[in-house]
Amino acid sequence: MTTTIQQLKNVKLAILAGIEPEGYSLTASPAIFEFIYGIGTEGLEPFEVVLSDKCAGDNVVLTLTADEAPQFFGRFLRPIRQLLGLHLLPPILFLQMTVTVVADADNREVVQALAKSTGHGGCGGSCDCGCGSA
Repeated sequence: MTTTIQQLKNVKLAILAGIEPEGYSLTASPAIFEFIYGIGTEGLEPFEVVLSDKCAGDNVVLTLTADEAPQFFGRFLRPIRQLLGLHLLPPILFLQMTVTVVADADNREVVQALAKSTGHGGCGGSCDCGCGSA
C-alpha cells in the first residue's frame, strides 16, 4: 500500500524554482525540503492542502505571484526562501515540486518540529516569514 501525505507524516520534496515558464532558472538542481505535515498551530497552510493525499513520485507545479506567496506558504515561506536562495521574491514564481518521501514521523521528530514552529513566533510578521500573516 502506498503511503500518502497526511497528518504527522515526514515529507520530503525536491523543489525546482524559476521565474519563467519555459525553464526553472533559479535553481540548477532540485533543493530538498523536509517537514512534518500538519503540525501548525493555526491548521494547514494552503501549501500543505495542495500536497494532501499525494504520494512519493507525485508532482505539483505552482505559479505564484510575490503577493500570493506569503499567504500560500505561511510558516514555510522563510525556510523555503532560504533553501532556494531567494532574498527577494520575483514578481512571478514557478515551482515544480516532486514528492520524494512520505514516511511516518517518529515522536522525537514531531516534538522537535512542534518546538521549532512554536518557538519562532513573536515577530508579528515583520520578518516576512509568514508567522504573523493574517
